[in-house]
Amino acid sequence: MNKIDFNIWEGIYKDFSECPKCGEGFSTERWVAQETERINKLKAAIKESPLSAVGYRTSLLPLLIALMAENSKENKVNVLDFGGGLGSTYLLVNSGCIKQGDMSFCIVESEEICRRGREVFKDDDKICFSNCLPKDVRSFDIIHLGSSIQYIEDWRGLMKEFAIYKPGYILLADVPAGKIPTYASVQNYYGSKIPYWFFNTNDIIDTMASAGYTLMFESVCIDKRLGKEQPLPQDNFPQEYRVGDACNLLFVRENI
Repeated sequence: MNKIDFNIWEGIYKDFSECPKCGEGFSTERWVAQETERINKLKAAIKESPLSAVGYRTSLLPLLIALMAENSKENKVNVLDFGGGLGSTYLLVNSGCIKQGDMSFCIVESEEICRRGREVFKDDDKICFSNCLPKDVRSFDIIHLGSSIQYIEDWRGLMKEFAIYKPGYILLADVPAGKIPTYASVQNYYGSKIPYWFFNTNDIIDTMASAGYTLMFESVCIDKRLGKEQPLPQDNFPQEYRVGDACNLLFVRENI
């Protein structure tokens, strides 16, 4: 692996309160512009070849929704996508699910992303955007977090809030977790320093168990880092704090 002169993450801290922070992070116009560019490229790719857009990195949620739609008595699936950006996962679900039934898809994001998302999907009533957890929805069938749990300071509390919706499944995708101690670090992002968790996998499993959920499926998450497929670039960390590959964790509600 070629050595890089830029560290995505720096520092090992007990929790977010110890992490040095600066900048607006993912609230900047740069991030919104990147998300807009990403969604436009994905739309173009799907238009050219709908099925080829859903690959091995992006098929877990579409597959789960398709299976739930097929087995649902009401043929309806309600999905909460926490940190879902401008709806790229929603587009992949629509592209990959040949039979998806009646789906509702709620994305929880920052206010600016929500505003832009409502513009992008103004003619689609299956998707909605909210800058907080919905209070007018009693339950969801699936709650999905893609590359987002690591940015939540009180992630344990968030999992308990999710359990109130009694979803059948909670899918955590692209989680920086492994056989390491749980610790906080700082992600460098265009002048911003953003607190970021690295997890011991068992800490997540135990937290989910206390909320009534059991690990059903685990896999390696292979994704592009710094432009190429590789493990999380942590050469600047001691070996015992390096995650290696991120993972996907699917939890199922007990006694459903």
